[in-house]
Amino acid sequence: MPRNSVCKALAAMAAALVALSACDENTVYNSYRPVGVWERTDTVKFAVPQAKAEGTYTTEVGLRINARYPFTGICIIVDRRIMPGDIRHSDTLNCKLIDKRGNALGHGLSNYQYLFATSQCRLKKGDSLFVNVRHHMKRETLPGLEDIGIKVTRR
Repeated sequence: MPRNSVCKALAAMAAALVALSACDENTVYNSYRPVGVWERTDTVKFAVPQAKAEGTYTTEVGLRINARYPFTGICIIVDRRIMPGDIRHSDTLNCKLIDKRGNALGHGLSNYQYLFATSQCRLKKGDSLFVNVRHHMKRETLPGLEDIGIKVTRR
């Protein structure tokens, strides 16, 4: 196959991949922050843009871990604050990451990705959502956590 045809074919496949992996229309926010070693005193903060429409929204916490993560699970505290109005809600998530046989329950090969739902919240048009995520493990530092993320979806 001529070089020009190969380039065109690769470009077409890349465009198709981007189109297939694009967020669905209900996802209003999806962002990750790098962590590396997560200290107990570290809080990962997210500021979700103002809601464009009133409705019920679901917040999910995303984790990306590698083989250096030493536990089969993690306890995460997710604090949400809706402004204006200063409405606060906190969820404690006990997330199972590895099964009894040592198999990762997430998706991936050497790094694994997980998504854990929190409770839903009601937002009015123009409301802003602030989400803080921290771990609540006995160990002060947690190695092997690559990224922490938040995904907000309108139901």
